[in-house]
Amino acid sequence: MMIDYLTNRRDQIVFGETPTLMQPLYGESLPKPETDKHRFVIAGDGVYVEAVNPVLEVRLPVAKSSIKLPYGQIGAVGARLTHGQIPKRILHDVCEKTFLCSPNEWAGLVVWDKIRKEYALYEPDVISFSAGHISYRNVVPDEYELVMDLHSHGSIPAFFSKTDDRSDMGGFYIAGVVGNCDSGEPTFATRIVVNGHFFECLDFRKFF
Repeated sequence: MMIDYLTNRRDQIVFGETPTLMQPLYGESLPKPETDKHRFVIAGDGVYVEAVNPVLEVRLPVAKSSIKLPYGQIGAVGARLTHGQIPKRILHDVCEKTFLCSPNEWAGLVVWDKIRKEYALYEPDVISFSAGHISYRNVVPDEYELVMDLHSHGSIPAFFSKTDDRSDMGGFYIAGVVGNCDSGEPTFATRIVVNGHFFECLDFRKFF
């Protein structure tokens, strides 16, 4: 085994938790990543991250190679919802709630209900909120799986703040911000959170 060169137990643990694999140029495709963990894959054109959980699968570019590497092609990249598109009525509810709450901030979590087998909008326990901040627990009951963590910025544009960066350091989900909520032309920011790493993503409205 090539990993036999890792003689330090700490390096073995790191590799076991976050392995780096080569995309085969010949032969079978790679097995799926371990649930709730992520791995890096080196393909012919660079490095990618792959991760899966019960509701989301991602394969996203990390770094482009300046040379052609002797590995296979990675295939389609992006994020895919395991249970299909989220109903648009939930997006309408999100937009309405951000509008009604403005200029204060609002928070909501799109979840997959494992019992009802459907998506739902769950409003978490809010610790404090104002026109400039919101503090809430992005923890869901056992019957739910977190799909999307959303909050609003009231009257100001959508962006991810340093506070958002700290709160998104754990977990694996789509994160979104709604801004300019009372303007009639709201703004949106989206990213994929993968165990403390942030990746650009298409507008979260595309998942509805």
